[in-house]
Amino acid sequence: MKHILTTLSVLATLALGACTTTPRQYSGSVMVSTAQATERCQILGELSGSSGLTGLFGLKGVDDIRLDLMRRAEALGANYVVWGQPSVGYFSTTETARAYRCK
Repeated sequence: MKHILTTLSVLATLALGACTTTPRQYSGSVMVSTAQATERCQILGELSGSSGLTGLFGLKGVDDIRLDLMRRAEALGANYVVWGQPSVGYFSTTETARAYRCK
């Protein structure tokens, strides 16, 4: 019985360690803005993304999607994004953004 508890403790520690990876950062030139601040800017496109991370991991899924959307907005030539409303469901997490070029 002691051997089983030790094994389970080690597995639980490894599983938690796998969830605590170093957060990825976006280091590009796209910044987050508001709809009001981008009224006079050129809209380059509406972007969307999804993640399989749901439930307790939904916020991590939103962060991952936003990193991807910022990179995609930068590839379009945008310098600002305005986030939509994230949705954390049972089967996926989604987020949208509008990419803008402001002078």
